Amino acid sequence: MRKICVQLVKISAHLILTGLLLACTQHHALQTPLNPGDQLFGTKDEKGVWARHKGPVSTVFATNFDCQRTESTATSIHYRADKPLNTLANFAEVQAGRNPFDLDMPLSPGDMFELEIENGDGFNGRYVVNPDGRIQLPLIPSLAAEGLTVPELSEKIELSLVRALMFRPRTAKVSARVLLWAPVEVYVSGAVFQPGRVLINEKIQAQLVEQRMAAFGDYSPTRYLSEALRAASGVRPDAKLDQVILVRKGWQVEVNMAGIFTGEHVQDISLVAGDRVIVPTTGCFQKQLVRPTQITPKGFRVFLSNLVVPSLSNSSAAVGKFSSSLPYGSRLLQAAVSANCTGGTQWTNAARKVVLASENPLTGQVQVIERSIEQIMRQAHRDEINPYLMPNDAIACYDSDISNVRDIARTLIEVISPLKLL
Repeated sequence: MRKICVQLVKISAHLILTGLLLACTQHHALQTPLNPGDQLFGTKDEKGVWARHKGPVSTVFATNFDCQRTESTATSIHYRADKPLNTLANFAEVQAGRNPFDLDMPLSPGDMFELEIENGDGFNGRYVVNPDGRIQLPLIPSLAAEGLTVPELSEKIELSLVRALMFRPRTAKVSARVLLWAPVEVYVSGAVFQPGRVLINEKIQAQLVEQRMAAFGDYSPTRYLSEALRAASGVRPDAKLDQVILVRKGWQVEVNMAGIFTGEHVQDISLVAGDRVIVPTTGCFQKQLVRPTQITPKGFRVFLSNLVVPSLSNSSAAVGKFSSSLPYGSRLLQAAVSANCTGGTQWTNAARKVVLASENPLTGQVQVIERSIEQIMRQAHRDEINPYLMPNDAIACYDSDISNVRDIARTLIEVISPLKLL
């Protein structure tokens, strides 16, 4: 009788311990993590959030909070090749025999050339085309050089010196040669993966210091409005790009910066000390803005935790510097793969879960969602299932139920073994 009672006590203890372990193991799966807004920043059902500025503004802007109208903002433009495009806009120049698309490379802001004039020691030297496309020679007004070829520039300088009575027509012999072709900003649109404005022919600045110090003029491609937006870690997905405000000495102007995403022309204004840049918010998440550009982040850091089986540490789970630094535009699925939460044995690993904690930049609330790896894999196209990641998001991986039960069994064996000695 005593043995039967001891066995019943052991069985009861085992059942109670098993129930407690199962309840603790399944706690995260039974309850959905708290989501104050009942929706994640960037999901399809997001209707827009009213945001208030810290102080009053002189002009009312960003009053359109209808997220349905923002779907076509800053989206790529597609062209068909079944009809020719009007590439030569100024037909009069073509009729006059001047084609702006000649093979001779025209001058652009930042280009540096050397000027040699016979008996013109006061004018000889190196010059850089200014940001406004003009060059400044001594004693004469500035000359427009942007778009001219080197022979055209030489002829224009000769005429200017003669008209300024600096030289006689027969003695004004000007020779110009380019020393450096500077980087240029061009706009790319159409069937490319990342349409927008790009910088080409970029040089290593350390190699140009000595040459630029001996040249007249200067060109700085990093004193523009786009550079200020990039220096502020880029614009958010809710930014109203067609109404960016620049305030200077009490005056303000609205600038449309959406062309950086679409490949259309952008009036990128050069800045001076004391300028103030204001980027309004639409209150809406615009996923077409979530990609690397000149005014958005190239990449960002997320915080990953992967303590799942069979990986016993973050080091063996391949969670390191490069896996946690994701390119801008990454989604929850990419982070789960980077954290080594996916793959492996299908029966034990497919039911793993991942929890995302993200702060809504509009409301400041931390929103938490839970998704299964299987669900993300099969429905990766749905924004509410596979949301976009934002900088400083936190992601944690949890084991599947089968792995939990296996660990429970191991724990029971460790507990039962001492009891058998009684």
